[in-house]
Amino acid sequence: MPILSSKLLMEINLSHVRQLAQMEVPPPTDTPKDIPPPLLPETAIDWINANKSAILAAQDSQCSSTSPDRPNWDAVLFALVESSAMYLRKPKEMTQAIIAAREGDFERAVAHVEAAQEDIDSIATALDCTFIQLCDFSKIGPEGTIMQSGAFCGLFVSKRTEKPFMGVGFKGSSSFRDFVTDAKWRPINPLLPEIAWGSPVHQGFYEGLFGYFKPSQVQLAQDYQVPFDVLVAQLSKVYSHNARLHFTGHSLGGAYCTLTYGEFLRRQSNESFTGYNFGDMYALGAPRVCLPPFANEVNLRTQPGTGRYLFRIVNHGDPVPTVPPVFGTQLEQYPFLHVGGAWELTVDGPSKMQDEPPRVLPQPTGHTVQSTKNHMLGDYYENWKKTSHS
Repeated sequence: MPILSSKLLMEINLSHVRQLAQMEVPPPTDTPKDIPPPLLPETAIDWINANKSAILAAQDSQCSSTSPDRPNWDAVLFALVESSAMYLRKPKEMTQAIIAAREGDFERAVAHVEAAQEDIDSIATALDCTFIQLCDFSKIGPEGTIMQSGAFCGLFVSKRTEKPFMGVGFKGSSSFRDFVTDAKWRPINPLLPEIAWGSPVHQGFYEGLFGYFKPSQVQLAQDYQVPFDVLVAQLSKVYSHNARLHFTGHSLGGAYCTLTYGEFLRRQSNESFTGYNFGDMYALGAPRVCLPPFANEVNLRTQPGTGRYLFRIVNHGDPVPTVPPVFGTQLEQYPFLHVGGAWELTVDGPSKMQDEPPRVLPQPTGHTVQSTKNHMLGDYYENWKKTSHS
């Protein structure tokens, strides 16, 4: 795929800056601090350099798997690196970008945006990709909520002219706002009944991706923004050459990834989606997002022969994929259900997990605290090394 033109990249950055210009800049005392990223950029680049054959094989496969029966473990590593990179944006630079945008200095705002994502860009370059932001609602919450966040999503565009592909990646939990979003787990029916086939879904995840976000100076309902719609609009600007799309994310990012993948499947016959050559989903350490109607519809559309398959990668002992609900006694009242395609990573190698139901019970609270390390990206990588990869 030809390298994206500087003109197009600037257009996308300016589009982002215009969005930032509508955001409020809260006083520092009112701004919950971000948690330090779960890994250093040098760590992700070390993973790439230590597994050059796997990265090359993933590129050759366009990050696709040949069957739903077994993931392409080379593509899983590629997705793990993409998901890791999504945590590495610099919050202070983004605050300066908002300030500059609100002052009307778009050139300075773009410079801060570029500085904010330079670590993501360095990883994208090591993957022979270009990184493009698709949507950013991580610092604001949807209308009617308190201290929640929305999705931060980016696109890794392969620079290859043959076998082109793109990876849609979502950031996981890295702030107080994100944890508030995670905790608002009781299911709701989508406000737009066609979304997610009308299935009840995790309220926080739904609002973070399909909620209405009000820019600070907007009064009219038609000027509200929906993260999923912004994502698709930005993607349409850069998509070309029948590039193969895959979707990924870790933790909260895996939840957004699952809902987005389901929505692409649901809309695949819509005119605005028929031009996308979309393939697999690689969700890492994702919590449950839905009740059976959504899971059943997604599973139905990713059967053998469809060419698009879903894989949930679960590290052994990771507590996050066992929730929601929070307690096993709540499963009857809140029958959340994972989509299929789960594989467990262990020190002895990967193994296929049984699709739900029966559901895996949430871990006891005390055990959850002790096993949090099993949710970390580094632990996922260590057990990925035990897979059959190039």
